[in-house]
Amino acid sequence: MGGFAFGPFVLSAERAPVIAGLFVLLLVTGLIARKTGPAISLWASGAAIGAALSARLGFVLQHGAVFLAEPLTIFAFWQGGFSPFWGIAGFVLVSAWHLWRRPGLLLPLAGSALIACAAGNLVFQLARGGDVSLPQQALLFSLSGEPVEIEAWQGRPLVINLWASWCPPCRREMPMMAEVAGLQTGAALHFVNQGENAAVVRRYLSQSGLLIAPVLDPGSQLMQHFGAMGLPATLFIDASGKLRAAHMGEISRAQLLDGIAALTKAD
Repeated sequence: MGGFAFGPFVLSAERAPVIAGLFVLLLVTGLIARKTGPAISLWASGAAIGAALSARLGFVLQHGAVFLAEPLTIFAFWQGGFSPFWGIAGFVLVSAWHLWRRPGLLLPLAGSALIACAAGNLVFQLARGGDVSLPQQALLFSLSGEPVEIEAWQGRPLVINLWASWCPPCRREMPMMAEVAGLQTGAALHFVNQGENAAVVRRYLSQSGLLIAPVLDPGSQLMQHFGAMGLPATLFIDASGKLRAAHMGEISRAQLLDGIAALTKAD
């Protein structure tokens, strides 16, 4: 999966380069502003905010039906859901407006943007993991104690949700994910509990009222195999068993459906 962990905080390979690039952009322009004035720093902060807002707006518009049904989730930025194309468009528009007002910003603006892009690309190269596929063997069990053959999962797109009952974001996303699992999405969805025994999982399901068929991974083998640095983690795997995308942290309905759609299109 790739990514970086800073104590309890985990950044995925998708988020870390963006955050690193924006940090470097603000740092470089802040240093330039000490000599040339605040104009360059104002551009950087405005462009960063514009990019973030437009990226979120674009994602919301692309998944309008989902967000109309759950409008408050529009503000759940921590769940992810940003359109790179719209983000770039917002960044360019804000930059163009600043250059129209202050043409002299062209060189420092271009230089700062290039340095930020280079920093983001470096972090991306460091953070991304290699190609990962489903393990050939794993000691997985059903809630009744029967062995689960992971090889049988290959042959169709699937989504694996790594979770635990002690994990608050896992509990928050689980009802939505259980609902999506019951839909005809073209992909199988497996809830693989990490490190807990059957009694703990059974008690949690009884208290929550969730109707799912969990798979037990008592040794957290899948978490180790895919390099997940925290829970929850949602893995999007194609029909050949290869990991195509991963989401670390709580996921939204829109992003889950978007990931499933990408899998089924590629199949």
